[in-house]
Amino acid sequence: MKKTLILAFALTILATFTGKQSIAQTKEEAGNAFNTALELSKTDMAGAIVKMQDVIKMCSTVGKDADSLKMKVTKVLPSWQYNVGNSYIKDKKYDQAIAAFEKSDEFGMTYGDANIRQKSDEQLVKLYTNKGNILLKAEKADSALIFFDKALKMDPQYSKALFATGQAYKKKGDNEKMTANMELAITAASKTNDTILIKAAKNMIGSNLNQEGLAAYNKKAYADAVTKLNQALTYGYKTKDLYYVLAVSNNSLKNYDAAIECANLGLALDEQTNDKMARYYCEVAKAYEGKKDLPNACANYKKAAFGSSTQFSNDKLKNVLKCQ
Repeated sequence: MKKTLILAFALTILATFTGKQSIAQTKEEAGNAFNTALELSKTDMAGAIVKMQDVIKMCSTVGKDADSLKMKVTKVLPSWQYNVGNSYIKDKKYDQAIAAFEKSDEFGMTYGDANIRQKSDEQLVKLYTNKGNILLKAEKADSALIFFDKALKMDPQYSKALFATGQAYKKKGDNEKMTANMELAITAASKTNDTILIKAAKNMIGSNLNQEGLAAYNKKAYADAVTKLNQALTYGYKTKDLYYVLAVSNNSLKNYDAAIECANLGLALDEQTNDKMARYYCEVAKAYEGKKDLPNACANYKKAAFGSSTQFSNDKLKNVLKCQ
């Protein structure tokens, strides 16, 4: 009985000693692995990151004795992964860069590195938007919107992603969402004084309103045409044809002063030849005729008697108003 107890006690001591020795060896191995990863980082950062993740696992196995080493690993891992993303950008490997920065963002969150998280997010916002634009050019609007949405979840005020989202909805034929996103882009770009983007966004909204105004005009829905075209003007969208259609539409609605103003504005934008100017003078003449101002009506019908307006204007001069 005594021999059995002595043997059991001896085995317990041996097991305890062996266990401590094993832990000590594992801790040493973790340290060696850490140093190996450091050396590897000089030539192969991606490979070094894999090795460092192995070191973390080893440290977790060791326990508290390896906490200081584990802390060293978690301090370098997010920044190393971020540097991998930068290297991909330099090589213009943008899809790989996205994956790398997504990983550095994950490491930043896991290991409490707020700086790397912020820097990773800033890169991802740009990369997601760039990826979306590539897809948009390839006529893949729905796929593009997925990436624009990712960018805007990280930075809701990123004006370039908002603008691109508006473009995607324009391609999908959703003018309401196009306008809403372009308005958001204008607001965001105003905060950074991005005048180029602001102008582009306003031009897209204005162009769309102009198209809607022309469509209403062609249907002889003159009131709607005037509303849409005047809205286009508020976004700085101005063309000679817009002003001409506004002049015609206002004359049809008996808004004679507005018709004269629009015709003169269109006249100033067009070529200063008799044939090109005739259509504007014709609308000015119609407005003055509507206002019962015959001298001005006659004077403008004379200017309008060129090109396609010749017959109509001469008839007014000779047969209707009997101008001298």
